[in-house]
Amino acid sequence: MSHNDALGVVTARGKVEISQGARILFADMVNYHQRTNTVSATGNVVLMEPSGDTIFADYMELTNDLREGVIRQIRVLLSDNSKFAAVTARRTNGNRTTFSRAVYSPCEICRDDSTATPLWRIKAERIVHDQSAREIRYKNASLEMFGIPVAYTPYFVHPDPTVDRKSGFLAPSFGSSGNVGGFLRLPYFWAIDNSRDATFAPIYTRDEGVVFSGEYRQHFDHGAFEISGSIAEAERRIGNATTKTIQEAEIRGHVYSVGRIDIDDIWRAGYDLNRASDRSYLDRFEFFGDPGNTLESNAFVEGFWGRNYASANAYLYQDLRSGQRPNAPLVLPMFDYNYIGDPTSIGGRFSIDANIRSLYRGDGVDSQRASLKTGYRAPFTSDLGFVTTLTASLQTDLYYVKQNDVLSTEDDGFTGRVFPQVTVDWRYPFVREKGRFRQLIEPMAALVLSPNGQNPTRIPGEDSVVVEIDDTNLFSADRFPGTDRVESGQRVIYGVKLGVFGESDSRTTAFIGQSYRVHADDDLANEVGIERHLSDFVGRVQLSPNRYVNLLYRFRADAADLEFERNEVGFSLGNDALRLSGDYIYIDNDASNVGLEEREEIRWSLFSKFHEDWSVSLSTQRDLTEGGGTLFTTASLIYEDECFIFSTNAERRFTEDAEFEPSDSVVFRVTFKHLGEIESAVK
Repeated sequence: MSHNDALGVVTARGKVEISQGARILFADMVNYHQRTNTVSATGNVVLMEPSGDTIFADYMELTNDLREGVIRQIRVLLSDNSKFAAVTARRTNGNRTTFSRAVYSPCEICRDDSTATPLWRIKAERIVHDQSAREIRYKNASLEMFGIPVAYTPYFVHPDPTVDRKSGFLAPSFGSSGNVGGFLRLPYFWAIDNSRDATFAPIYTRDEGVVFSGEYRQHFDHGAFEISGSIAEAERRIGNATTKTIQEAEIRGHVYSVGRIDIDDIWRAGYDLNRASDRSYLDRFEFFGDPGNTLESNAFVEGFWGRNYASANAYLYQDLRSGQRPNAPLVLPMFDYNYIGDPTSIGGRFSIDANIRSLYRGDGVDSQRASLKTGYRAPFTSDLGFVTTLTASLQTDLYYVKQNDVLSTEDDGFTGRVFPQVTVDWRYPFVREKGRFRQLIEPMAALVLSPNGQNPTRIPGEDSVVVEIDDTNLFSADRFPGTDRVESGQRVIYGVKLGVFGESDSRTTAFIGQSYRVHADDDLANEVGIERHLSDFVGRVQLSPNRYVNLLYRFRADAADLEFERNEVGFSLGNDALRLSGDYIYIDNDASNVGLEEREEIRWSLFSKFHEDWSVSLSTQRDLTEGGGTLFTTASLIYEDECFIFSTNAERRFTEDAEFEPSDSVVFRVTFKHLGEIESAVK
C-alpha cells in the first residue's frame, strides 16, 4: 500500500480485493483517486456483480461505489454461462452496460485454444445489456456460424438470462406437406402478466388457406388451466383411401383444454377437453400432434383422505376411426368410492369398492349401474415358509337397461346379480444362495370359488369388452377389466416361477402357468379360452445378464395342441454408444374375443451416440400379415451441445385414408439456445 499526497492517489498492489455492498473487485493493482472519487484497476481485473454476472477486464475505471465507469478489453460471464466480449464498455447506474465492437455467445470456449471461434456468435457494432429492462439489444448485428456471417440485422433484441417469459415473435416454422402444400407458421407470444400468457400462431398454407391456431394459459393460487385450438375453412374428404368424395369448404377445427384446481387439502377438481370438428381434421392438419383413435373428454372431482378415495366423473368420447362404428357413449355421472381398513388382529384388512354409473348412447343401449363390492383380505406366513392369502368378497350389482334400438327384442327394465367369491392363494418360495447368485424356485397355486352363471345377457358389457389371459393376470380372481362382467365358477390356478439373480441387477426369470375350470361356462365363450376346462398356457422368460442385454419373451399357447396363439418378443442390446432394440408381436385372430383380425408386427430401432454431441437413430415398423407391409420408417441425425441443436428427421409413412396419402417428410430443426428455434419441414 502506498500514498501519493501530491496527486491524491492511494495505490494497492498484490492480490487486491475491494468490496462495496454486494459488489467485489479483484485486481493486481488498484488506484484510488481521492480528488475524483474514482477507482482504477489494472491486471487480472475481476468484478463480481450481485446478479451473479462476472466481469473480466484488462483495465477498469469506476466510481467509488463500483457502479459506473469505463472498461477496456472486457469479457462478461452471465449467470446462464453466456458471454460478452468487447473492446471497450461503459457502465451506467450499475445496471446498464454498453459494449462497443462487441460479440455475444453462449457457447463454451475450447479449453485447449481460448482463441478458437465458438460454434456461433453475434457480432455487433454496439450491444447494450439493460439489466433494469432485463434485455440485450444489438445494433448492426450479424450472426456467425464457425466464424462465417450467415445473417444480418440492423436491430435485434432478446431477453437476458433473468427473464423466463417475454412478449415477442417466436421462431417461425415452414415447409411443405402432402396434405396442405407449403406452409408457414409465425407464432407471437404475449406475456400478459406473471400468471397469464397467450400464443397466437396463424399457419399460412398453400392448399387450405389460413389455419388460425393459438393457446392461452393461466395460473391461479390453487390451480391452473390452459386451452389451445385451431380453426380453418377447408375442404373435407370423406370415404376411404380408394373411394373418396371432396366436399365444399367448411369451418373445421379442434380444441384441447386442461384445468386443475385444489379445493382444499383433500379435494381437487379438474377437466380435460379434447374435441375436433370431424374425424379426420387432426390427421389432415398434422400440426397439432397425433390424436390416436379416440378423443376423450373428462370432468372430475376427487378426494383423498386416509385410506379413502372418492370421485365423481363425467366422460365424453369422440371416435376418430374410419368406417361404421357404434355411437361413442356419454358417461354422466360416474361416482366411485374406495376404502381400505386398518389391519385386524390377524393382519387382514376390510375393503369397500362402490360405483354408480350412468351411460347414454343415443342409438343402442343406455344403462345405469349401482355396484357395491365388500371384501376381506388376510395374508399368512407359516413357519414352513408357506405364503397364503385368503380373500373373500361379495359384489352386488343393480342395472337399469334401456333399449334405444327400435328393432331390439329386449325389454327395458332392471337386472342385476349377487356375486360372492372366495380365493385362497398359496405360494412356497425356495431361495438358495450360491456364490454370487441367488436362486429362486416358487411353486404357486390358487383356488377360486364362486357360483356359476353370473353374467346375465341383459347386462351390457360396456367396460369389460376386451379380456386377455397372460402371465400378469393369470392368478387374478377376476381377469375381466371393469365391473360389467365377472369371471364366475370354480377354478384352480397353478404355476411356477424360477429365477437366478446376480450382482449389478443381473437376472434371469421364467414363469409358466395354467388354470383349470371345474365347469365350462358358456357365458364366458370366446374369451380367449377362459370358458373351457383347461385354459391356455401362459408364460414369460426374461434374460438380463447385465445392463447391456435385456431379452423378454411372453406367450400364450392352446392347452389342446400347444399351438401358439400369442407371441411377444422384446429386446434391447447395447448402450448409448450403440443400442439395438425391437418388439415382435403375434396374435391369432381366433384368439381374439372382440373379432379383431390376426395381427403380426415387428418394430425395431437402432440408436448410436457415436460422439459426445452427435447421435443417429433408425427405426421401422412392419405389418407381417398377408397383404401387410411397412407401416413407417424413420431416420434421424442430431447434434446437441451447450449452445446449439441441429436435428434432421426423415420419415416415410405408408398408411392412407380419405384425408391423407402415403407421404415422405424431412424435417430440419436448428435451435440457437438462448435465442430461439428455426424449423423447416418438407413432407
